Amino acid sequence: MIGETLRKERENQKLSVQDVEKETSIRALYIEAIEQGEYDKLPGEVYAKGFIKNYANFLNLDGEALVKQFIIEISPTIVEFENKNAEAEISNEVVVENKSKITAMSSAMKKVRASRTVELENTPAEEEDNESAFIPRKYLIAVVAVVAFLAGGLLLNFNGNEEPPVIDYQPQQGAQPPAPAQEIFKNPTPEPQPVPVASGVDLQATFSADCWTRVVVDGILAYEGMINAGQVFNWNGNENIYVRLGNAGAAQFVMNGQNIGAIGQEGAVVDRVFVR
Repeated sequence: MIGETLRKERENQKLSVQDVEKETSIRALYIEAIEQGEYDKLPGEVYAKGFIKNYANFLNLDGEALVKQFIIEISPTIVEFENKNAEAEISNEVVVENKSKITAMSSAMKKVRASRTVELENTPAEEEDNESAFIPRKYLIAVVAVVAFLAGGLLLNFNGNEEPPVIDYQPQQGAQPPAPAQEIFKNPTPEPQPVPVASGVDLQATFSADCWTRVVVDGILAYEGMINAGQVFNWNGNENIYVRLGNAGAAQFVMNGQNIGAIGQEGAVVDRVFVR
């Protein structure tokens, strides 16, 4: 019994009915009714479920489990009746479904037998009709074949003329004959274009090793000092560029877009003047 479980746990925790009423706000009258199993004294089933759940949770019991037990205690007859009704409904659905399937299969077999009978009865007439209809079809196929053969011959004869038709051109008096096609579409010979001359000296130097360098552009000192490996320099002059390298093989030169390369061997001191 739910009430006995709740009462024993309350007494184990040394609590009175008034203590429970104070903590849960459930009237002592309802608490005593729940403990004694007198559920008819409660306001209703909904209130009874709430009282039992709150009372059980207050005592650290499983309120949900006790509510389910309460439902079983107050309505065992209703639950049994619902289970029986559910079983009966399932059985009726199975019987109705099987009966419907059997009826549908029977109707389908009757239709198959009827159509088969009609087919057997009409077979000679249909064959006779097909035979009579087949005679004009043969003549129609023959006519189509002859037409296709004649059309193919005409097409081959037309495509077999390899030489184009010759047109006899008679120029009018005083008119000039048309120029030959080769002369009309002949491409004129392109005239040679003058090669542009650089207006100055554009010098680029790429250093692969350390090198002491001195550069004079149009008589003016542009650079003097140590250049490290990996550096790239550009100098532009109007007339000339003078270059002195302490390690001639350390630099590669390009002047006005033309690759010149190194101007000496590695470790050699070399002077070079680049003019336009």
